[in-house]
Amino acid sequence: MSRFVAFVLLVVLGACSSPPEETATLQELEAAAGPAAGPPQVLPGDIANLQVEQSPAVGPVVADREHYTLYLNTEDGSSKSTCLEPECTLVWPPLLAAGGKIEAPELDQKLLGTMKRPDGTEQVTIGGHPVYRYVDDEQAGDATGHGRDDRWYAIAPNGSKASR
Repeated sequence: MSRFVAFVLLVVLGACSSPPEETATLQELEAAAGPAAGPPQVLPGDIANLQVEQSPAVGPVVADREHYTLYLNTEDGSSKSTCLEPECTLVWPPLLAAGGKIEAPELDQKLLGTMKRPDGTEQVTIGGHPVYRYVDDEQAGDATGHGRDDRWYAIAPNGSKASR
């Protein structure tokens, strides 16, 4: 069970069974659920859907099913993520694919893959680069993470850094 689901269960069960004076605070519930691993990016049995979108800022990019720009981290190795700690995954949530299932008809299938993360989930890779979303992209099509910290870049359909 994911920590997010555990957290929701704690909130629901706490609201249903605790008298008002014994209701846990949000901080207590978060502590009970353990460290956050970022927003859930895939549900059990879910398929990662990718498409090519045109970003006004950086040109053609790969986006997820919700049309949010995906990013690569230049510090990652080939099919190896360096973004593993909550401080990173809360800002750069990895794109996951349950059972390695990826649907991306516009992309070269030879570029697509997954890698196992230490928690056992499978992160989508494009051209060997693990891919992520950026929490500060407020709406579909944003690419505000491009160039962040000189290591995060929107990923182009060929698996490289996006650029005009």
